[in-house]
Amino acid sequence: MPRGAVCAEIGVWRGEFSERILQHTNPRKLHLIDPWLFQPHYPRRTYGGRVAGNQPDMDCIFEDVATRFRHTANVVLHRGRSADVLPQFDDGYFDWVYIDGDHSFEAVLADLRMCFAKTKSDGVIAGDDFTWSKREGYPVSRAVREFVEQTGLQDRLTLLGSQFMIRPLT
Repeated sequence: MPRGAVCAEIGVWRGEFSERILQHTNPRKLHLIDPWLFQPHYPRRTYGGRVAGNQPDMDCIFEDVATRFRHTANVVLHRGRSADVLPQFDDGYFDWVYIDGDHSFEAVLADLRMCFAKTKSDGVIAGDDFTWSKREGYPVSRAVREFVEQTGLQDRLTLLGSQFMIRPLT
């Protein structure tokens, strides 16, 4: 990813990957988007019972992330669902976006569509867990493949293990 960019990470959890983004890309602005919301209907996921057992646990995780980045001027925390936060940005605002939030097919496809509008035409949309969950029918993979097919960006999709990258958008 380019250095000195305006970027976003959707799905922050504890902020470990956010630290790596800061170290490796030194962004001008890094927007961290996550609801830090306990979701018991996903009991096998970290935010649904596998790690965090309730909303107070999620609130503590958020507070830890807020403390971690409190003195990092180029980091902005957005506590909310990506579907609610992303529309607040102008179209073409981001140089790149990294998607690792809600892994349901519908949520990933919605994130891809919103990020497509909110990312510069020469920008990058990337994400994690392309090969995630055979049990759930590989929802991330299906959403990414449907998105690139709908937008005609099939030849712009690169896979690196479980990571995906769509670039440049035009």
